[in-house]
Amino acid sequence: MKAVIFDLDGTLYDKSGLAQRLIFSQLLRGRLGMLKREREVRKELRGRHFESEEAFYKAFFARFDRPELARRWYFEEYMPDMVSILRKHYRMAPWVETTLLELRSKGRKIVVFSDYGSVREKLSAIGFNLAWADFIFDAPSLGGLKPCKESFEKICQEIRLQPSECLMVGDREDTDGAGARSVGMPFKRITKTGR
Repeated sequence: MKAVIFDLDGTLYDKSGLAQRLIFSQLLRGRLGMLKREREVRKELRGRHFESEEAFYKAFFARFDRPELARRWYFEEYMPDMVSILRKHYRMAPWVETTLLELRSKGRKIVVFSDYGSVREKLSAIGFNLAWADFIFDAPSLGGLKPCKESFEKICQEIRLQPSECLMVGDREDTDGAGARSVGMPFKRITKTGR
């Protein structure tokens, strides 16, 4: 194994209660309908490949009644709210720092791969030192949400390794695991306890 690819939400931190906090935040903004639609659209697009980040977001926001309003809400309200909630209520799992430093000391590449954007901001919000990661990816910029096979292939191309030389670590079999297996990459499921 030459690289370890870590999922962010639910893996590098315990996301218990995050959905409820996001619902409350959007309820206060009067945007609960937008949040509900965002969840539905994510499910519709899960695993589908688009040629670019622009093509992904075009398809994503086209599924809302008011695409331009949805785009502004997503980037100017929803993602900043998520980062703010993480900063206030969440910290990275206790095992993260020692594990990453140990992997780096053995010459392993460290990769973070999230289904959402604002990855650097979210990592910083939970206390993750960005210098620990050799590469940071978000699924939209790769053209497709997990378990999109092409997104996993693009990561391997970018880090210049074969899928079999990487280990995907995540909390979800249906996204992290299925995507990894689709390219022949080993997968380890992590639980809230970090095992």
